[in-house]
Amino acid sequence: MLVVTLLVVSTFVFGQEKTVNKTFSGIKTIRLSTSSGDIDIKKSANNDVKVLVKYSFDDDSFRPILEQSASKLTLKEDFSNGSHSGSSSWTLEVPNNLSISINTGSGDITVADLDIEIKTNSGSGNIDITKVKGDLEFNSGSGDFELQETNGELRINTGSGTIRAGKCEGELSFNAGSGNITLDQIKGDISANVGSGNIRSNATTLTSSSSFNSGSGDVTVTLATALDYGISVNSGSGNATLNLAGTAANGELVMEANKRNGTIVAPFKFDKEETINDDRSDRSNEKIRKTAKLGSKDIQIRVGTGSGTAEVTK
Repeated sequence: MLVVTLLVVSTFVFGQEKTVNKTFSGIKTIRLSTSSGDIDIKKSANNDVKVLVKYSFDDDSFRPILEQSASKLTLKEDFSNGSHSGSSSWTLEVPNNLSISINTGSGDITVADLDIEIKTNSGSGNIDITKVKGDLEFNSGSGDFELQETNGELRINTGSGTIRAGKCEGELSFNAGSGNITLDQIKGDISANVGSGNIRSNATTLTSSSSFNSGSGDVTVTLATALDYGISVNSGSGNATLNLAGTAANGELVMEANKRNGTIVAPFKFDKEETINDDRSDRSNEKIRKTAKLGSKDIQIRVGTGSGTAEVTK
């Protein structure tokens, strides 16, 4: 194993807080694992990687590990057995075009002003991403997400946190178990799914067929430009609304709602109305499906609900 000499190594103790400050060169990949320490990743002024660790744990119970092997940098927190009292934080200054993998139990993660490949897994920490470009995948058990001005392939997953994203562009996937998803001025191939929260997408531009789905919350999608690709807006028991916001409706409009409990509202005349039921033994599952051909585009515009209101507005 080749171990590259560190450019800078310094350790300071100020009161109860200890600081480790190291600089590395030639790094292409970083693997960081923490128990509960916060993580801040930002742009370096050069091609070096600078790592600053601050901690208040006792040195007999905690040791920050920073090891370089060729172009790989391994960073982790090493605890002795037993309970521990204290805190830690990690600040990384990195150049563009790195691959970073992060695992943390409950720390917050902040990433800004970078072009990188990054994958994170967090138990309960919040994640804040600003002006980051690249292949981005973030997972949290119960953390909240704040995203601004990302560009690239973005995959966001949280078990019970909220997701807020603005001015993001690319292949965008947002998933939440029970939190709300709020999107503003996003553009791309979009997939937004939530189990029991609401979805609201304002000033939305599609570059590929996209879908917005909630199990029991309301879903509202407002367009910024006319549709050139198919869209699906659905809720299991909440309202599903597509707001055309003055753009032309062009394509096949298909709207569905439960026959007994749902409602369909649209400012268009439908060409066809039918009752459908995949389970003929249970009439409570019967749905009303209304279809209208609007314009000449070969795309499908689907708006549906189980027991709420499916609505298209101009």
